[in-house]
Amino acid sequence: MKLLRQCIWKLQDRKAQILLPSVLLAPIFVLVIYLLFETAKVSMTKVRQQFALDNAAVSQMSAASTYLNAVAMVNGPLPYRVMLTEQQLLNQKNHNGSQISVFELFYKGGGVPTLAGADEKGQANPPVPEATDWGVQYYDGDLMEQSRKDWMKENPSAPSDEVAVISKKLVDEYHFPGEGVGVQAIVRYLETYARVGSIYKSQTYVYEELSRNAIMFREAYYLNVNDCKRSECARQSASTIRQYTNLKTTPFELEKIKFFVSDSTRKEDHHGGAYPVPFTASELLNGEHLFQFAFLNSSSLGKLRSLSRGILLKQPYKLPRNHFNINLEQKYKPYVRNRVQLVCPRSDNNCVWPHPLPKYGITLDP
Repeated sequence: MKLLRQCIWKLQDRKAQILLPSVLLAPIFVLVIYLLFETAKVSMTKVRQQFALDNAAVSQMSAASTYLNAVAMVNGPLPYRVMLTEQQLLNQKNHNGSQISVFELFYKGGGVPTLAGADEKGQANPPVPEATDWGVQYYDGDLMEQSRKDWMKENPSAPSDEVAVISKKLVDEYHFPGEGVGVQAIVRYLETYARVGSIYKSQTYVYEELSRNAIMFREAYYLNVNDCKRSECARQSASTIRQYTNLKTTPFELEKIKFFVSDSTRKEDHHGGAYPVPFTASELLNGEHLFQFAFLNSSSLGKLRSLSRGILLKQPYKLPRNHFNINLEQKYKPYVRNRVQLVCPRSDNNCVWPHPLPKYGITLDP
C-alpha cells in the first residue's frame, strides 16, 4: 500500500506529467528518424541515377558531335587553309606583268574549294564566330575542265573518268614549269589530301569504336552507379541511343587524277601550252584512292533529323532495401529520364556535306 501511494503521489506531481507523453512519443521519434533516413536513401539513389543517365548521354553524344565536326572540317576548310599557303606567283607567258598564284591554279581547276566571300583569286577571310554557314564551295567558272556541281550534293557519285584538279586554261596562259615549281606544287597537293584522308580515316575508326554497342554510354553509366554489372548496366536506355548514334559517312575519292604543267623548260620564253600529267592514285598512295570529302548516307541523314528533335531516354533502376521491408520498386517502378539533342545550325541538321559547317552541339533537357 505504501508503494502504491508513492506511485500515485509521483504521478500527481507536475514534474512527472511529462514522463508519460515522453514514453508514448519516443517510438514516434524513432519512426520519424527511420523515415527520414529511408527517404534520404531513395532521394540519393535517384539523384545518382539521374546524374549517371545525363553523364552517359552527353558522353555518347559528344563522341558523335566530335566526329561530325571533324568530318566537316576535312570536307573543305582544312585543305583550303593548307593549300592557301601556295602563294608562289606565276608570270603570264606574254610578259604583260599579270601574275597568278599556284593556289589559284588549283582553285580554278576544281582541286580545292574555298569559303564564302572569296575574291577572284579564291582567298576569303576566316568566318566570324557567329556564322551559320561557311559557304564552302568549288569554283564554278569557265576556267575549269569539269564542273563540280554534281559533287555538291548530299549523295554524290564518284567519277569514273579522269578528273583534272588544275586549270588547263590558266596553265596555257601562265608559266607553270614542271621542273621545280610544278613538281613541288603537285606533290604538296597530293600530300595535303592524303593526310586529310588519313585524318578522316582515323576519326572514323575512333568513332566506330566509341559508338559500337553504345560503349561510351554504358561505361559512363556504370562508373557513376554501384548497383549493376558492367555488361548489364543501362541496357534499356543504351539500346535506344544506339539506334541513333550508328552514323556512317562515305568517302568521296579519286582514282585517276590529271594535272597540267607548262610544256616548256624553266625559261619562260619557251611556253608551248599546257601539258597533261596523269596520275593513278592507288599507285602513289599504297593502293588507296585520293580523298576529297565524305558525306552521310541516307540512313544517317534520317537519324540526324531525329536527333535534331531530341530522343527520349528512359532508364528504370533499383531502389535499396529499407527497414520496413516494403518493395517500393515493385510498387512505384522508379525510373529516370532525359531528352538529348544533337543539332547544328541547319534545318535538316546536315552540316557534313554539302556546305560543311563544324558546329554540331549537344542539348540536354530533363
